[in-house]
Amino acid sequence: MNTNIPPQFALSSTKPLEAQVEHLSMDESALYRRDISDYFRGQVLRYRIEQAIKSNDAEQIVTGVDIIDLKTDRTLVTHNQDTEHFAASINKLPVSLLVLKDLRAGTLDLDQVMTWQPSDVRAGSGVYDQPGAPLQATLREVIFDLLNRSGNTAVRILVNGALGGAAAINARWAEIPQLSHTYLQPVDSNRFFLGNSTPHDSLWAMQKLMARQDRYARFMKDALATNIFTDISVRSQLAGNDYIVLVNKVGLLDDVDGNDRHDVGIIYNTRSHKSYGYSLMTTSPFDSPTATPQAEQSLKDIGRYTLQFAGDRPSPSMAPYAQTRAQQPVETGKVLY
Repeated sequence: MNTNIPPQFALSSTKPLEAQVEHLSMDESALYRRDISDYFRGQVLRYRIEQAIKSNDAEQIVTGVDIIDLKTDRTLVTHNQDTEHFAASINKLPVSLLVLKDLRAGTLDLDQVMTWQPSDVRAGSGVYDQPGAPLQATLREVIFDLLNRSGNTAVRILVNGALGGAAAINARWAEIPQLSHTYLQPVDSNRFFLGNSTPHDSLWAMQKLMARQDRYARFMKDALATNIFTDISVRSQLAGNDYIVLVNKVGLLDDVDGNDRHDVGIIYNTRSHKSYGYSLMTTSPFDSPTATPQAEQSLKDIGRYTLQFAGDRPSPSMAPYAQTRAQQPVETGKVLY
């Protein structure tokens, strides 16, 4: 597909005239070219993402997208940003946000020891989710396990042991307008499901987590930037450039109510000093053999487009990142925490 670019946006005074044209292909290679305007690259980004969403629509996949230029606070792409999805592990971000607030207020301390019972353990990818794992750790270790390995025991310990339970968390979130579609689902006084969120809410939570780079936020940033989920969505598409830093959290769940594949993050380009926030949420029909693979592919495609727009230039000498890591397991059925 070709597109006509308005004259006021088509030319760049800092590039040779031969590199500037009125008709440019919507091929994804345009996303990382620096000889064309940011306006046109933004048009290509929107076009490529719209095609991915159309492919999802054909499989009856509910897709939500919110992508923002954090330096200018300009929305680049939005689609169903206020549509609720079962959040899966994405709601570990706003839980972490409340922990961050309490750390800054002095009511929690990274070095305090958290203790729990064998009945609190939940299976998952976390250190404390494994058989025979310790039943105590510092708050610092529990938070790291939550954000780096998406620990399921860790979120139960934080919700019940540090934040007063699911009902108390919902009451605090209800006071934050930007989290109006985010909530846990309490089952009784100490058990809960992780509940719902939206692309808008989840991206806002990630932005607030990273907004002030004090020692607490830097610790959380390091945990998210080195997380173990390297084979899915945006992280799987990193080209290997050391000037690109990705801080992200994924949510992966197969359930009869829908298979969820979500990713929320911030891409930092340390060379250009620009950053971009994104939230990608998909819910696929549980009984479709083709929908969930399509949803997973759409996250990889949208992730690659966004990374390239942010300046993550592909290199032919680099092997695809996703091929260098083992596949992480996907949870089956909503976890009762």
